[in-house]
Amino acid sequence: MTTELGWEGYRTFLVDRREAESETVTSFYLVPEDAGVLPSFRPGQSLGFSLDLPDRVVPVIRNYTISNSPRDSSHYRISIKREPPPANQPDQPPGVSSNYFHDQVQVGARLQVRAPSGQFVLRPEGKGPVLLLSGGIGCTPMIAMLNAIVDSGSTRDVWFVHGVRNGREHAFGASVRAAAQAHDNIRAHICYSRPDDGDILGEDYDSAGHVNAELLQSLLPDTSAQVFLCGSMPFMKALYNDLIERGFDEFQIVYEFFGNACELREPKPKQVVADMGLTSDVEFNVEFRQSGVSASWTPSSGTLLELAEANGVEPDFVCRSGMCHSCLSVILDGGFEYIHDGVVTPMGDDEVLICSARPTSDLVIDV
Repeated sequence: MTTELGWEGYRTFLVDRREAESETVTSFYLVPEDAGVLPSFRPGQSLGFSLDLPDRVVPVIRNYTISNSPRDSSHYRISIKREPPPANQPDQPPGVSSNYFHDQVQVGARLQVRAPSGQFVLRPEGKGPVLLLSGGIGCTPMIAMLNAIVDSGSTRDVWFVHGVRNGREHAFGASVRAAAQAHDNIRAHICYSRPDDGDILGEDYDSAGHVNAELLQSLLPDTSAQVFLCGSMPFMKALYNDLIERGFDEFQIVYEFFGNACELREPKPKQVVADMGLTSDVEFNVEFRQSGVSASWTPSSGTLLELAEANGVEPDFVCRSGMCHSCLSVILDGGFEYIHDGVVTPMGDDEVLICSARPTSDLVIDV
């Protein structure tokens, strides 16, 4: 059933068109196959995808941010960066889902899509200054937020600060500059870490190097802005802590990871034990079957995802809140339960979102 607020489970969408945004980023425009209602969304939210890849026994679950404004009611747009093998592990395979989209998802392709969800959102009608701060493909929610602010007619002060390697990888540069030139309340600063010879300072980018606290201090007159932060793990950790040290209110810094992520603040095991209502002597064995790793879980271990990370297992994830389904895994044996409300539970009884679950017995997971 589809309503203006969304739909249950997966719905079939068609790729209406695809468009290159840079040498590494491509946008996919999606329309519902049933030609029914296209629910609105809040800028910053994402769509969940169940991808049937030729060489995979089970679907690959991924989450991609909607990169256009809610005003664009005829379609959803997602913008995906082709992910190469890790720079320090060139013999490893490239990003599974991103390369699938780039190489195989053409116009007319059918995709299974979950309704927009997520809490990393901006209210375009909000008051006060806002800093949209991103690195690499972390710009996609910021583009949605920037366009939504423009579409709402808001006059709030907006800084769009983005770091990327060079012009070949820079997506949406022209549209961001056009928005800044057309609206006195919007300012943009683009930072290239390794500009090419053909990149023009003052036209393609505004400074060379990395986005850091010193740059932000030179751009923003004060620290009162609400901050939306999105990018890689090193980018996030460095800027999050620097922003707080520079006087930004940590409760006004809203963030979301793209790609590999981690908690920006260290968890407090004693508080986790209290929240779960467990005694500290509870212990279960958790086997991550595909990884060949077994680990002992106690209440201080936190979630199944945190246990995996602590033992060298690196499952996919994005939101850590049970919304995006990027961490969806299959239970081969044992029981589990979710540790907080608001989890968008999977359809299968043998499926678990490990970012928000803990074991209730010895457990075997197909990870």
